[in-house]
Formats: sequence, structure tokens, C-alpha cells
Amino acid sequence: MTHLLKAEPSPLSVLPAFPAAPSSAVPVDYAALFDALFAPTTLEVVFREEFESTTGKGVDRLNGFQFARNAKGQLATASAKCLTGQYRFSPFLEVLKTKGRDKYPRLIGIPTVRDRVVLHQLNKFLAAVYPERVPKNVASTYVREISIDLKGKSPTDTWICSTDIKTFYDSIQRDRLVKVLSKRVKSQSALRLVGHALATPTVPKNTRKARHKDFRTEVGVPQGLAISNILASIYMQEVDDVMPTMGITYYRYVDDVLMYGDHDAVQNAFDSLRARLKRRGLSLHPIGSGKSHLQQLSKPFGYLGYTFQWPLISVRDSTTERFLQSIAAKFSDYTHNKTRRLERFKYLTPERLKEIFVLELNERITGAISHKKRYGWIAYFNQISDLKLLHRLDKAIEGMFKRLPDFGCKPPADLKKLRRAYFEMKFNPQGGYVRDYDKITTRVEMLALLTERGRVGPEEALTDEQIKDRYEKYLQHILAAMHKDEGVLYG
Repeated sequence: MTHLLKAEPSPLSVLPAFPAAPSSAVPVDYAALFDALFAPTTLEVVFREEFESTTGKGVDRLNGFQFARNAKGQLATASAKCLTGQYRFSPFLEVLKTKGRDKYPRLIGIPTVRDRVVLHQLNKFLAAVYPERVPKNVASTYVREISIDLKGKSPTDTWICSTDIKTFYDSIQRDRLVKVLSKRVKSQSALRLVGHALATPTVPKNTRKARHKDFRTEVGVPQGLAISNILASIYMQEVDDVMPTMGITYYRYVDDVLMYGDHDAVQNAFDSLRARLKRRGLSLHPIGSGKSHLQQLSKPFGYLGYTFQWPLISVRDSTTERFLQSIAAKFSDYTHNKTRRLERFKYLTPERLKEIFVLELNERITGAISHKKRYGWIAYFNQISDLKLLHRLDKAIEGMFKRLPDFGCKPPADLKKLRRAYFEMKFNPQGGYVRDYDKITTRVEMLALLTERGRVGPEEALTDEQIKDRYEKYLQHILAAMHKDEGVLYG
């Protein structure tokens, strides 16, 4: 069994009615597919539907609203250049994501809004050509499958190998990747566009244009792009296809690999995987290094931020601690910025600030749903069986109120609980305990939420577009905070 990457696929709603995969009966005209996806009217529709409200900025310092002023002309030019293979991406803006002490940060590239539209469509094209490589699950789904499968295994006869690929994205050989793509992708314009995206440098903020070339690299797939995950998946396809044939169960989730079976089969699979990766410029941490383990099921092991002390499934201590630190940061923010907020927003009172704090704290505890995706720590770790951990975390959060005189040094009656959120998110996500942002569709509902959260003053008269823009920005802000709590930080 093989499982792959962690990004959700882009919606294929704008795809024309072409077959999604090669067929001996009906050949796919990938050139026509590419032309349809990158037509100027299609790019404009995609921008309006997907990126007009985005707040993120690339090196050109334009958000979606600002780009919209010249979107039609810019996207028409982009279309013409994409179709002729002449399109060039602006340098991606460097953002460093910390992975914890003593670890190199993850280098993320932020494209401009124009480039996001192009990359979004390129991802759709690759998803149509390689439907079997489109990520279909999230990490917790793999953990559920693993836990179900391991129930029938002998704890002494079953051997577990957990390992990870060193500097995965940064080590992918671009020439080899393009060669792999060319076996199926017959559109030269598409191949050129992929090649240009791979070669585009990721530069720190305020880097002078003359220095952009200093940040060019010869290997690696830039992280953070719409195409990053599917390109890495395509690069690993031959490996992923052959590993399950070696008498073991095999999971790969980005750079994290889990294999299990009898001892000799697992050992042979590890050696084979290491050799196959080496031919592709990739490498594994050696067994016993602290990053790669080969041991019996009866001994504790970790995967994707979960810990397995069979049959108990829990969460790694450092991951739990990081979640508590993010909750503690909300308390600190409330305490240290209360006076400033009251001075800046005259319509807020101390009581309203308390209400807003509890509302937002509750949402961090329960997580939320948006675009049918579940966000938050409890959503990611909903496969644990260690329910005592949730009780301990609830107690720890309640204890944080002891340092808040505004609340009488005790938790408010309406403080939500992780232990209930665990069951609600898992079995009753639409029941109301977890905020479902998909139910907020009208401007009236958006305005009501903004008002509840203190984001609109009583004297403000906002247009429908201003309400939508402010709501989208607030939603992105809180979902981004929840996303940081999820397993994306397990590594």
C-alpha cells in the first residue's frame, strides 16, 4: 500500500472536458488541454474566483485587491507568454518557517498574485495528466489506516521501520524530474513552464534585482508553490510503485516513510529504498541515527507527529508542548495588548475584549471547518487513543486563567474543552460545537461575525465588497494560526 503527499489538490472546476489520463482508446490532446487552461479568459476567471481576496504579497508587494486593478491586461500578457513558452516567473519571496531549536528552518517561496494564478493552472494541468499522483488524503487518515492494520499484527513478529528522506525538496534533481515529465507530458509549453518555475530563485525581502541571480540553485523544487507537492510525487512515482511489492506495507508522506512486516523483509526494503533514492540524488538517515529506526512493534515509535506505544496512540511530547505554547501566547497577547486595543478601538470595552478573547480561544481549542477542510490541532490529531492527554491539556489551559485577574483567576463557564472537541470534530463536525465557516455565506452573516469579534466599529459603514474583504482577511488570519498548530510542524 502506498500513500503520498500532504497538500490537498486544487479544484478542477475550470478544467475543460478532456480525459484526465492517458488511454489507448482515446489519446489525450495535452497541448489543447494546456491551451484551454491558460486562455486569457480562463486565467481571469480563476483570479476572480480564487485570488482576488488573497492578502499574501510576493516581491511586487501587491495583494489580490491591488493586483485586480490591472488584472485583465496582466493576465492577457501572461496567457500569451505561457502559450508560447516564454513566461517567466518573478522571484519567489523568501519566508523561513522554523522547525524548532537546532533545526534548519524550512524555506518557503511566496509567488506574486499573477504567478499564483499561473501556478494554480499548471497544477491543474499536472493533476489532469497524473491523476494517480494527486494527493487524496491528509496525514491523520494514514494514521487511522495504520492503526487499523496493526491491530491484527504480532507485536514481536512485526518489525517497524520509520525513516525520512534528507532535505527532500531541496535535493530533487531537476533534469531528471523534467525527463520523467516528458515521458507523459507532450506539451512543450507546459514543460518549459515547469522548467522556468523550478529555476526561479527564492529571494529574501528587499533583495535588489541585480542580486537575484545570487540565489539561483541547480537542484531542488521550491517549496510553497501550488505545483511543489505534485512534482515531488511524480518524481517519486517509480519508487512508490515498487516498494509495496517487496513483502512489506509501505507509507510515504512527503519525506516521512513508514514500512512494516517481518524483520528480513523490512531490512531488505530499507536497503532497497536507500539505493533507489541514491540514484535520484536523495538519501535516508541511517538506522540508529535517531531519525531512522528498525524495531519490533512492541517498542514505541513515532510517525507524522503521532507516537505509537502499541496499542496506545498519542502525540509526541514536543508537539504537545508547542500547542500549549501557542495557547499561552494568546493569553500573553491578551494581557500585554489590552490597553493598546482599548485606546485604538474606542468602541471596545474591557468586557467586550474578554468576550472576544474567549471566543477566539475557544476556536483555537476546537478548531474550525472552512472549504470542507478541518483545521486545528484537534483536527490533525483526531486519531489518538490517549484520551488522558486531552484531559491533561484541558487542565493546563484552565490553569492559565489563574494568572488572569480579569477572569477572577478562574476559567469562564463557557470555555470549551479539547476532550469534547475531539469527539465533535470526529463524529459530529456540523453539530455546532466546532465553528463551520462554510455556513457563513451572506454579507449579513459575515458582518455579524466581524462585529462579534470586534473587527467592525458601530459607526463604520462598509460596502458589501469591504465586508467581504475584511471577512476574508480575518478568516485567513485565524485559519493560518490553526494551521500552525497542526501536524505541519511535526518535523
